[in-house]
Formats: sequence, C-alpha cells, structure tokens
Amino acid sequence: MKRDALKSLTNAHAWVGLIISTILFIIFFAGSLSLFREDIISWERDPYFVSSEELETFSIDAVISQVAKDYKVNTHGYFILQMPTAELPSTNIYFEEKIVAEANLPDDLEDHLDEHVEDHIDKHLIISPDGKILGDGNAFEWGNFLYQLHYNLHIPEVGLYFVGVVTLFFFVALLSGVVIHWRKIISKFFQYRKDGKKDKLLDAHNLIGVMGLPFHIMYAFSGLVFNLLIVYQISYAVALYGGDQAKLFKAAGVVDIHLEETNVAIPVQGLDKLLLTAKSSLGEVDIIRMSIDHFGDESASVTFRGDDKSQFSTRKEVTYHIASGRELYLTKNNYDNDIRGGLAVIASLHFGDFAGYSLRILFFVLGIGTCYIILTGNLMWLQKRANLRSEKQNKLGLQLVRAMTTGGFIGTIFATAVGFLCARLLPLELLGRSDVIGQIFFACLAASLIASLLIKAQQQFAAIFLKITALALAMIPVLDWLMLSQGIVVMFNAGHFDVLIVEVMLLSLALCCWLVSSRLFSSAEAVIDEQLINTDELTENSIGKASVIN
Repeated sequence: MKRDALKSLTNAHAWVGLIISTILFIIFFAGSLSLFREDIISWERDPYFVSSEELETFSIDAVISQVAKDYKVNTHGYFILQMPTAELPSTNIYFEEKIVAEANLPDDLEDHLDEHVEDHIDKHLIISPDGKILGDGNAFEWGNFLYQLHYNLHIPEVGLYFVGVVTLFFFVALLSGVVIHWRKIISKFFQYRKDGKKDKLLDAHNLIGVMGLPFHIMYAFSGLVFNLLIVYQISYAVALYGGDQAKLFKAAGVVDIHLEETNVAIPVQGLDKLLLTAKSSLGEVDIIRMSIDHFGDESASVTFRGDDKSQFSTRKEVTYHIASGRELYLTKNNYDNDIRGGLAVIASLHFGDFAGYSLRILFFVLGIGTCYIILTGNLMWLQKRANLRSEKQNKLGLQLVRAMTTGGFIGTIFATAVGFLCARLLPLELLGRSDVIGQIFFACLAASLIASLLIKAQQQFAAIFLKITALALAMIPVLDWLMLSQGIVVMFNAGHFDVLIVEVMLLSLALCCWLVSSRLFSSAEAVIDEQLINTDELTENSIGKASVIN
C-alpha cells in the first residue's frame, strides 16, 4: 500500500510539474533577472543621461517648479518622486498630466463650445540634479517589462491570479517532492551518477532541489501572498468583518491620510524645508521616495518614505500638510502594525533587497538553478515516455511537450536576449519604444514555439538554438561599448556600476548556454554514430542472409 501511494504521489508530482513547467520557467527566469531590475533600468537609460552634477545641488523645490511650469499636473492624480542617491544622481518623477480637449457637442449648442472634458496621460520624467528635464522615462521600461512578466505574464487583469495559481501548484510539487525523496534525503544528498543519462538527470534534479528547498518554499509562499492577496482579503472581509473592508483595512494598519480638496490653487513649495524636518523626525533613514496628494491644491500633503538600514525590513514614513507644515502622520516602527510589518518582511525576503548585491547574486544563482530543475523534470518525463513501446505513446502529446521544453525554455532566454538587443539598438525617439520591445519579445517566443513544433530533430535544434542565444547574449556588452562607451566611463568614474553588473549577468548566461549547447552537440553526434553503426550492422546482416540464400 505504501509503495502504491508513493508511486501515485510520484506520478502526481511529475504531471503537476509538467503542466506548469513552461509558465513556471518563465516566472523564475524573469524573476531571477528582476532581482537586478534597477540595474537593468539604469543599464538601458543612464548612459544616455549620465550627469556630472554633484548630488548636493539637488533641490526638490527647483524640480517641482520646473515640472509645474512645463506640465499641467492633474490635481486628482498621483505624483511620485524617487529621491536621487550618490550612485544614481538623476531623479525619476511619475505623475498624471492633465489633457484638456474640446467636448464633442452638437452644432446647435454654440453657447457650449467653450466646454471641455478632462483626461490625463501617465508621465515619467528623468530629472538631472540641477532640475533640468533630461528625457522621457517611458522609453526605458525593459527592466519593468521583465518584472511584470514575472508577476503577471503581461496578461491584463487575470494574469496576477493566474501566476498565483501556478505558484500554488508549484508549492504542491515542492511538498510532494520532499515526501518522495524524504527517505533518501540524507543518505544520498550528494549523490551524482554521471554515467547513466537518466540517473544524472534525477540526481541533478534532487540535489539542486534539496539544496534550494528553503529558497523554493520562501518564494512559493511569498508569491502566493502577493498574487492571491485579494482572495485572502475578500475572505477575511466577509468572514470577520461582515463585508466591511474599511474595518479590515483599519485593523490591517492601513492609514488613509486624506484632506478634502478646497479647489484653491497654490504653488507647491517649501518641500526642501519639509525634507529636512522629515529627516529629523525619522532619524537615521535613507529617504527613497516622496509623494504628493492633491498636487497644486491648498489641501496638498506630502509623504516622505524611507528604509531604516539599521533594522531588518523596517520602513518609516511621515506626512505633512504642505501649506502649513503641520504633521499629519508619523511612523517610526514599520507602520506601527504587525500585519503591514509582516508583509514588509515577506517583500524583503522575496526581492532580496536587505543584504546588498551578495544576496541578490545568491538568489539569482538559485533562481537559475530552479530553471534547471524544471528542465530536468521535463527531460526525465520525455525520456520515460520515449522508452515506452510505440503503441503506448501519444506522439502528438510527446511532440508538444518537446516543443514546449525546447521552444518554451530556450525561446524565453532567446526572446530576452533579443529584448536586451532592442533596448540598446532601437532609437530613443521611436514612438512607443517600450511597447515595441515587448511586442518583439512575444513575437520571438511565439516563433520559437512554432519552430520547435515543426522541427523533428529536437536535440540538434536545441543545440543550435542555444548557440544562437549565447551569441545574442554575448553581443550585448559589445554593443554597449561600441555605442555608449563615453557615457559608461563617466558612470564608472562616478561609482555607478550598473552597466557592468548587467553585462556580467548576461555573459554568465551566455556561457551557460554555450556549455549546454556543446554537450548537446556531443550527445547528438553520439546518437547519430550509434544509429549509423546499427544501420551498418543491419546492412551487413542483410547481405549475409542474402548470401546464404543464394
């Protein structure tokens, strides 16, 4: 009975892993790159806008004054400013710009021709330390594209929950894998049989899986919290608070500092002074973000938020009424609430942003290792099916799994490499530049899947495809230095090494792809030689039999 139960659990583990494999590979690969999202954004953008200005010249009031002069900021929308740092002296501002267009009215209503309808567009500006507008940040969204691919696959509305369901199945696969491997988890922890192909795949699958188990459990749990949080929220609101979400938010420590608009317009000024007050109130905190509510209205308030590096995952913030300087809200202890503090801890663990680059490099290696676990799982399933008698095989299903493995896995890496190339090669003035790069990414991924479905010699195709992918990845640093060497050198001199970090990451992936491709080529040649030997033996036997008959 125990043996039958273990066999059933093994089959369930294999099928669950197979069903979610391609989506899970995309999630983990994009997530591994997203650990360096800020570096990727800086790699794409900053060589064009590198500034030699000192950070001390930065003035929030000067920046706000310039933006208010050049743009009609929507009072009812958001306004967010990311504070500059010594490594990143440029500032990013996100806000809604108000667009006024004439209403489409009948011709007989001439007395209403002056009526207007309001609309807005999202703006993202890159600002130099001296307050000058350097460019449009919406053209440099490749890093954010990868991050969004990680958490919702760029599927509107339902993508977030779809990824949450996949993460739930990943959690089930993790638990079933632990149960299956539990009896041998100590005795065969370091076992790696390199001679047998099946044994080698199984040992690699188990070894990396066990070594990364805490990492996998943490990511599965935190991913569930983030992607399916709305499900928990609705359940708690209905079960505990009778459907009253306001009570739920209050219990969860969500503080809504809202002042009613007065419709009296006043200039937004005095923020430099309020920043000094905020630093004094919050203590030793690196203020990383400033947001304004009701921009340009007499009721406008500003919130300064920062991270306390002396404590683990502790975020503090303070809110002031801009016109009077009155303090509206202050927290010095991670929002003074266990729920919000707990979510902040989970977020820090998930993003790996609490221990510098060393931890992010470790998480990156473990993330790529997880991609390898997914790959070995699929390869073992394919090998097991290939060993079955031909009449028991579903050839179409087998071909589909091969195509999803080759085209889906390698295609994701190849499409990412093409995305990096486009992020460097496409002109900055191209309309909808970031959208075009995203469309090219999905076109490359779709083409890879179609090619994998049509090509029968999967192993040779995979080997060639990996070499092409490796070359594409290796070309990116070359283009960096051919096109933007001057800007990169200025960045290096300022202690800004994001370009180098991204290049090392891409070259490491290129090396991995090339080494795997070389092994696939050797394996494919061995298979071809074996087939030729078998063919020769069959021919000799046929000739021998013919001679005997004659």
